[in-house]
Amino acid sequence: MTETKTTEELRELAIKEAKALFEGDELAAMKWMRTAQRGLGNRPPQGLMSTPKGIEKVRTLIGRLEHGVIT
Repeated sequence: MTETKTTEELRELAIKEAKALFEGDELAAMKWMRTAQRGLGNRPPQGLMSTPKGIEKVRTLIGRLEHGVIT
């Protein structure tokens, strides 16, 4: 049986991953969250954080950036 995470839990996870992307620099991570990203269709990640699908797009982009995948 798989555990389904709530939107709030997913949002918290994405924020934690964004902070890790910036090596714990919370200010840099929050600035990134408010800045339009090419990999998200020139939308800021923060604007996608209200739905599980949007959060997954943000998390996917973070993963791609962590691994150096061009977006």
